[in-house]
Amino acid sequence: MSKVVAVTGGIGSGKTEVCKAFMALGVPVVDLDHIAHDMSAPGSPAMQAVRTQFGDAMFNAEGQLDRAKLRELVFAEPDALDQLNQIMHPAIRLEAIRQIAQYTEAYVVLAIPLLVESRADWQMIDHVLVVDCDEQTQLTRVVQRSQLSEGMAQAMIAAQSSRDERLAIADSVIENDQTLDNLQEKVLEFHKNFSKTCQ
Repeated sequence: MSKVVAVTGGIGSGKTEVCKAFMALGVPVVDLDHIAHDMSAPGSPAMQAVRTQFGDAMFNAEGQLDRAKLRELVFAEPDALDQLNQIMHPAIRLEAIRQIAQYTEAYVVLAIPLLVESRADWQMIDHVLVVDCDEQTQLTRVVQRSQLSEGMAQAMIAAQSSRDERLAIADSVIENDQTLDNLQEKVLEFHKNFSKTCQ
């Protein structure tokens, strides 16, 4: 069975680019955000549960989830975030486990944004790789990428675990504070070293 490397980091840290670099090296990536996106298709069991919990106002006329509206709700009301997580997390975890089991490569990357908050649920993880950068860099990237106000970006960062909490669970850390080429070199270095431990 493949070993599992969890890639985590705060919003704007560069997890997506790190995962792209792993894919370019032929490493399978199971991404919880992608699974969650697939599960938010209109009419899916998860979306029916979200509609029951939060009401029709969270959906547009075509029955699609209004992500912006839901995001505003969960960041304004901590209880709403807990309720959403109770609906989505168990289903996402089961699908991730199913996908990981399909691979036979030496290791699989599990892209998991909120690992600190859910570490107890992921017993199969062999190695935690944290993508790290300072909080000002995070803030700048989130504002530029998502076209959000600085206040909303700060709220999103504050809603996640702290940088110190992420670093405390890390087996390895990739500092994403330079160029994309530099980041890709660091991923390659990790890949070479970790692959040796899988033999």
